Amino acid sequence: MSDRKIAILLMLTILFFSGVFVFVLDMMGIIQAADYLTFLRPKNPPVSSDMELPSEVEKVSFQKWEEKLIEKEEKLVSMEEKIKEKTDSLDQKEKEIKEFMNSMQKEKEKLYMITKDWEDRKKKIEDMAGKVTSMPPEKAREMMENWRDFDIIEVLRQIDRTAEEEGMASISPYLLTLFNPKRRAEITRKMLLPPLEQEMPLKSAVNESEEKEEENQVEEPIQ
Repeated sequence: MSDRKIAILLMLTILFFSGVFVFVLDMMGIIQAADYLTFLRPKNPPVSSDMELPSEVEKVSFQKWEEKLIEKEEKLVSMEEKIKEKTDSLDQKEKEIKEFMNSMQKEKEKLYMITKDWEDRKKKIEDMAGKVTSMPPEKAREMMENWRDFDIIEVLRQIDRTAEEEGMASISPYLLTLFNPKRRAEITRKMLLPPLEQEMPLKSAVNESEEKEEENQVEEPIQ
């Protein structure tokens, strides 16, 4: 065999074992043969797994978006709390208004009852004044003897008013003289006070409701 053939065979042998050696190193992960031998690189190299991960810019962008979302959520929670506070405040005010309206309604009903009782009392005083006027003075005095002083005063004043309206003399001064001196003096003293219509309407109306049973008895004090 010629020297030329031997040299070629030797070179092929070296190349073969070199390829095998590179292949073994590549399989062991010591080297990447494709980095040195371009013909070993795949035509469509696989995408690096790092490409599937977000970049630093994307991370920053996502972080900012997340912060804005959290900020919006916090504002939403704050708005909900303010709305709840306003709603609670409105509910409280509505409750206070209802309580006030109920209180006013009760006061209105109470005033109506007091006014009605007072009007009923005035009507009763007028009726009793007419009855006293039509009775013999002594009988009238006997009937009025057990009345309260203010009841007697109201009836006497009503007699005066009626007599004035009719242009007649009032018999109230004469009726007053029929009482014993001590009782007459006490009644006279109280008559010098302001008129009962200005001083005692509410008190008389309250007494009206407390002493209903006595109203139907002519001989008893006028309620």
